[in-house]
Amino acid sequence: MLDRLLPSLVTPAAFLTVSAIACAAVWAGSAAAGDTGSVGDCGPSLTFSGSAFGYLDNGTLSAGFCVKGRSLRRINVAYDKARGGATNVRLGYQQTNSSGVGIKRPVYGPAVTARAGGTTFRSFSLSLPSGCYHGIMLNTATRFQYVTKVWGDC
Repeated sequence: MLDRLLPSLVTPAAFLTVSAIACAAVWAGSAAAGDTGSVGDCGPSLTFSGSAFGYLDNGTLSAGFCVKGRSLRRINVAYDKARGGATNVRLGYQQTNSSGVGIKRPVYGPAVTARAGGTTFRSFSLSLPSGCYHGIMLNTATRFQYVTKVWGDC
């Protein structure tokens, strides 16, 4: 569990890396909102390729990656909030290098309210080349970004 915020340039470890950023950009990919879903839900035409996690003091951020051939076709991101007050967040993903440093701008879905005992879920349909990615969550009030461990072939 994290008991303090880490600078944004700290490389990710097996646990969550926290970074403070002030920008939020949206590029390729469409987000589908929903209160239910699993990061492993890839549908009948895609193959589940793996998942990555980030552990917060008040919950777990997870991402699942669905492929078709060598192309990344869907990223599912979920935040399971265990405790604390309601928080507005934006779930998304970002392409990274092997150390977890973003090499493309993050992609976020619309803001949603995460409540204790609930799961916030977003699914991003896309067509991206293989590479390294992580799931992300932006707290819209504090502008802190939380990330999962890196997944993929860098």
